[in-house]
Amino acid sequence: MAKTEFADIVCSIARTVGIVGERWTPLILRDLFLGITRFEDLRRDLGIASNVLADRLRTLRDNEIVEARVYQDNPVRTEYVLTERGRDLYPVLTMLLAWGDRWLSAPDGPPLHVVHRDCGHITEGVVVCHHCATPLTATNVTWHPGPGGRPGPGATLIGHHLTPLPDSSA
Repeated sequence: MAKTEFADIVCSIARTVGIVGERWTPLILRDLFLGITRFEDLRRDLGIASNVLADRLRTLRDNEIVEARVYQDNPVRTEYVLTERGRDLYPVLTMLLAWGDRWLSAPDGPPLHVVHRDCGHITEGVVVCHHCATPLTATNVTWHPGPGGRPGPGATLIGHHLTPLPDSSA
């Protein structure tokens, strides 16, 4: 399935992956979160081809995840800054980091630590219920169709695995 078709799948995961799931894009986002914002610095840090980096940044820009800001006029030089939409991807990246640290770290440990500024402790991404703050796991949640859900390409059979929400008006 072509990446443009991911936008047509009735699934928020598919739509998100269609934008940020391309090779190099999560690492570009990582570098932007770490404060590397200039094209040449991103290219050097990642060892990525200029045309690939330009393409990924264009996709991020077109989807309002980053904005380009001129920091030098002559010659014109641009830096890339995360928008609110881009900053909202932070939990996604921290969860990828936590999973990678748990399952793919070298024997000497993870290559990066996330430190919480408020308490000063090393931390990791954890998904919690936004109502009760209990950690969410694959075994303590259920999935239900939302108001925009419908069968279609990429989501043809999923409806058989979902149960409707109980009628709260009864």
